[in-house]
Amino acid sequence: MIRRVLPALLLASTLALPASAQQRAAGWLQADGFYHSVSNDFGDWKGVGLRAVVPSGPANIWYGELVAQEAFHDQGVWASAGNRHFFGPDWFTFASIGGGTGDYFLPDLRADAALGHAWLDKKNLVTILGATYVNSKDIYEDFAVQGSVAAYFPGVTAELGTRLNWSWPDAVSTARLWSAVTLGHERRRLVVLRAGGGSEGYQLTGEVETQQRFTSYDAGISWREWLGGHTGLIAGLEFYDNPFYTRTGVTLGVFRHW
Repeated sequence: MIRRVLPALLLASTLALPASAQQRAAGWLQADGFYHSVSNDFGDWKGVGLRAVVPSGPANIWYGELVAQEAFHDQGVWASAGNRHFFGPDWFTFASIGGGTGDYFLPDLRADAALGHAWLDKKNLVTILGATYVNSKDIYEDFAVQGSVAAYFPGVTAELGTRLNWSWPDAVSTARLWSAVTLGHERRRLVVLRAGGGSEGYQLTGEVETQQRFTSYDAGISWREWLGGHTGLIAGLEFYDNPFYTRTGVTLGVFRHW
C-alpha cells in the first residue's frame, strides 16, 4: 500500500544530491500527465499533476505535489508537501505529509520522516534512514522503515535502497530492494534509470477486492531535457508486474527551472 510522495523517478535525482550541491540547486515547477495500461480488466491509470521543488534560503528546500488521477476505476485527488532542512554541510532531515480523496485507492494520510548524512571530504556519499506511516480509507495501515546510500560524482549518481514494511491487519511483513542511476547535469539533461522488486502485503485494487501477500517488480526511465534557458520537457516510461496484472505507463510534461 505504500505510495510515493513524489514519483520516484523524479525525486531520486533530487534527494540523492549531497547537501553542498542541493543548497546551490535551483527550483523547478512541473506540469505533467500520465497514462498507464493495466491488464486483466483492473482499470487503467490516468491523470495530471503539478509538482514543485522550491529552495528557501540556505537551509530549506520545499517540495509539493498535486495530482488528479484515476486508478483501478477509482478517481481522486492527491496533495502533499515536504521539507528538506540542512544542519550544516553534513546532516539534513526530510519530512512530508499528504492525503487523498476517492473511495479506496489513495490513502487518507501518509507521513514520512528521514535523517540523512553526507560523508567524505566532498560530501558525495549520502546515507538516508527514514520511516513511513500510511492510513488507508479502509481498515488497512502500513508502517515502513527504509534506508538508502547514494554516491554522487559529476555526471553520475548511483543509489541503492531497501524498505521493510508491516501491513495491518495481521502485521504482514514484507521487504523490497531498489536501485537507481542518474546520469547527466542540471540545466542540460538528466536521465534516471530505476528498478526494484520484492514482496507486498496488501494492494487496494477495488472496493471489495484486495490483493495480498505477493511478489512484484518494477522498472522505469525518466528523461528531463532542457530546451535552453529555463524551460524543458520531461518524459518517463514505467513497468510494473505482479501475479495479478501488469502495468505499463508513460508520463509527459513540461517544466520551468529557476
